[in-house]
Amino acid sequence: MWQAWSTLGLQSSHQQRLLALGLCGLLGLSVLSWPATSPWLFPAFLLLSLSFYGIAQWAQLPIPRFLTLSMHGELRWHADEWPAGHLVAGSVICRFGVWLCWQAADGQRYQRWLFRDQLSAENFRLLGRHCQHVRWRHAN
Repeated sequence: MWQAWSTLGLQSSHQQRLLALGLCGLLGLSVLSWPATSPWLFPAFLLLSLSFYGIAQWAQLPIPRFLTLSMHGELRWHADEWPAGHLVAGSVICRFGVWLCWQAADGQRYQRWLFRDQLSAENFRLLGRHCQHVRWRHAN
């Protein structure tokens, strides 16, 4: 039996950090392969700066986040800038994570990717059950 409200703790994602570091590394390598002529110096400097900014973002410690779900599909983010709302049937669960879709009270739809390693195994199953429950409810 489900509880009325379930709180899921979200951790920092190593997969997300590795993806950001890989993309910044590729960007930095592409800049280093450009010719060192004057028309290319400014774009190369901008892309290299963007690469270093990405590495700095990767190195920062993330703030732990919490997500609260109700049995009826209500969703609330705690200590985050994302608005509360209701889960919609567009959420997708796969082995790498969850593409979470919800609709705020003003009618605007939001989407957010949650990597698999951000959730404990128990919380990942719980979120999957909530998404499936919403999908089944909208199918009927």
